Amino acid sequence: MKIKMPLLLLFTLMLFSCSVSPDRALEVTIPTHPWERASGKCLWYTLKWTYGDEIRSTYISSDQRNIRLYIPPGETAVIAAYPLGDMSPFGTILTPLDTASHITLSQNDGVLAGELLDIDRVVTSRLNYGLISSELHEKTDDFRKIDKVLFLRDLQNGVLSEASFKIISPFAVDSFALPNGIWTSEFLQDPGLVVTEGISPDLQLPEGVYRYLNPDMDRVLVLIVDSSGAAYSYLKQSLV
Repeated sequence: MKIKMPLLLLFTLMLFSCSVSPDRALEVTIPTHPWERASGKCLWYTLKWTYGDEIRSTYISSDQRNIRLYIPPGETAVIAAYPLGDMSPFGTILTPLDTASHITLSQNDGVLAGELLDIDRVVTSRLNYGLISSELHEKTDDFRKIDKVLFLRDLQNGVLSEASFKIISPFAVDSFALPNGIWTSEFLQDPGLVVTEGISPDLQLPEGVYRYLNPDMDRVLVLIVDSSGAAYSYLKQSLV
C-alpha cells in the first residue's frame, strides 16, 4: 500500500505495552550461501542482534544454520548474520507486529539490517519496518540500489518521507584484468563472472563492496565501487 503522509510517524510503531513481558523466542534460519554451493564447503558466521540498547553477538559454526534467539517484546529487533565475520549479511528487521516464531534471513533485508545496527537505537527500536519494506519494494527488488545516505539521514533526523526512498542507477564498471575461471558472487541475485580471456565482463553495479569466489584458484576478488562510480579491485586468499 502506498504511503501518503510524509511524516516519520507513519514509519514508527505506536503500539507498545508498558507491562513487563517475557522475552520473545525466535528461531532464525540462515539460508545457503552462494559460495557454499560453489565450493562445497559451509561458512561460519557472526550473528548480531539488538536487545534493548545492546547489540549482542555470537559465533555461528559452519555446521549450524538454525539458531534460537530471545528478543524483548514491544520493540523492533534488527538481526544480521555476517558470513566469515564481515561479508555482506543476511538479515531481518522484526517489529512487534511480526508474530512469526520462525524467520529465514535474507540478503535484501540484510542490506538495511547491517546499516541499522550502526545507528541510534532510539531510532530503530520503534521502526515500522513493514511499512518501510513495502515502500521500498514498490521501487526496487534490490535494496542495494537505495540511496542509503539520504535514507539514513532522514531517518535519524526524524523527517522520513516518500522522498527519502530514492533509487540510484548502477554505475558502469569497465572490464579489468582477471584470471580465467568462474567467479561466484556472494549475492544470490547476481550472476557470476565467467572469464575466458583474462579480462572481466563489463558490469553494472551500485555503490558498495562486491566479492567473488573462485574455489579452483582459492582466491576471492574484492571489487569496490565508490559513490562517484570509480571502481577498485584486488585479489586475496580465500577463507572458505
